[in-house]
Amino acid sequence: MGKKIDAKAALSTPVEDKRVILFMVVKGFGMFLSVTGMVGIAFVAGPLNRILGIKIVTIFGNILLDFLLCFLLTVIGGAIEFVGDAFIKHLSA
Repeated sequence: MGKKIDAKAALSTPVEDKRVILFMVVKGFGMFLSVTGMVGIAFVAGPLNRILGIKIVTIFGNILLDFLLCFLLTVIGGAIEFVGDAFIKHLSA
């Protein structure tokens, strides 16, 4: 198989291709958009604001449009995260 590397050695080795760091940032941004969209859906759909007891003001004044915006954020964030992860795996191989 391959040579086993412990955690300390893995953390101390330098990254060979610096583009991996860029795609890690891209993946993190995609994850941020995904989580933001999901939290937005939880607020717009109602369960989170009932649990926390706060009244929200919708962006567009329409729950359906706000839900679609948050859903779009989640989908775009997932796509960005997927592309970032694919490039990280490609560059690390």
